[in-house]
Amino acid sequence: MSHELRTPLNAVIGFSELLKMKGPGDLNEKQERYIDNITISGRHLLDLINNILDLTKIEAGKMDLAIQNVNIGGIINEAIILLGEKLTKQKIVIKKEFDSQLDKIDIDPLRFKQVVFNLLSNAVKFSKEEGGIILIITKKEGEWARISISDTGIGIKENDIGRLFTKFQQVDSGTTRKYGGTGLGLAISKQLIELHGGKILVESKFGEGATFTILLPLRQKMMRTT
Repeated sequence: MSHELRTPLNAVIGFSELLKMKGPGDLNEKQERYIDNITISGRHLLDLINNILDLTKIEAGKMDLAIQNVNIGGIINEAIILLGEKLTKQKIVIKKEFDSQLDKIDIDPLRFKQVVFNLLSNAVKFSKEEGGIILIITKKEGEWARISISDTGIGIKENDIGRLFTKFQQVDSGTTRKYGGTGLGLAISKQLIELHGGKILVESKFGEGATFTILLPLRQKMMRTT
């Protein structure tokens, strides 16, 4: 099913990008705009499909974690790189405070990077028009790692915080229309962290930003699967 869903969509995106590169020939302004719309919509749909498939695997008990002992700071930096020009476009400055005592941790690096990227993407998406700051802090606390991601964005209303991790639900319909989203990213992130034996906490003051905190055990007793 994964193959059947992704393959035709990847073809749509791939050929759209090929047309955008003008390999088959020049495009006029209107055609370029149409190609951009196809590419953006295709990528959005692919993200949605990937999220639904991930959620389905988790809930079906089919999500396996490939636990490795890796440098947590390196994984976070990789997630930052994936944001690329979005940071510049949104006028976002990334600041990092990494604990020198917190080096390697037992995690699935791909899934952990997915969670960090989701949280960073939200921080960028819900930033204010004038830009802002994202602060990433790592800290070793006994046998646990604490990773917090704080932003100076629009924040979350107190009565909406409890609904953040509910799948297929956005906290505000007006926010959904303005910023987009499917309501899956945070739900998946929460479940992936819980598969690692950890948890995600959130604090926010509406209009002043939010802080998402990940707590993870430093060591996994065995290769953890659902």
